[in-house]
Amino acid sequence: MLSLKAQYGLRAVVSLASHYGKGPLQAKEIATSQGVPVRYLELLLSQLRRARIVDATRGKNGGYILAKEPSSITVLDVVTAFEGRVIISPMRGEKEKEGNPGSLSFIWKEAEKRVVEYLGSLKISEVLELIQSNKEMYFI
Repeated sequence: MLSLKAQYGLRAVVSLASHYGKGPLQAKEIATSQGVPVRYLELLLSQLRRARIVDATRGKNGGYILAKEPSSITVLDVVTAFEGRVIISPMRGEKEKEGNPGSLSFIWKEAEKRVVEYLGSLKISEVLELIQSNKEMYFI
């Protein structure tokens, strides 16, 4: 399960991608369009800046822009900015011993590998295209 931070952060990045090349967006505009409190969004945008996904400009016409083209940012880039390494494990806080006859760790390792591959292959530009082609699909 992705944290709310990662979900809102991804929504903010997609919002910035939809405005890419048109100048900066203010946090208030993003927050309003995504239904996120402005103060919380500013914290998320600051984390995205540290991850070099977002840039900020100050001043009257300032705001936030993507640091790179939407086609060079993956969903995995955004998720790891908030979550760190993606880990899938059914046993929170416990270690499953490999070699144990009842160990199912191979399942979770494969699931993790596939999720990471999928998120790493999905570009923000592709997410934006999917959203624009099918408005009902906007579930991020």
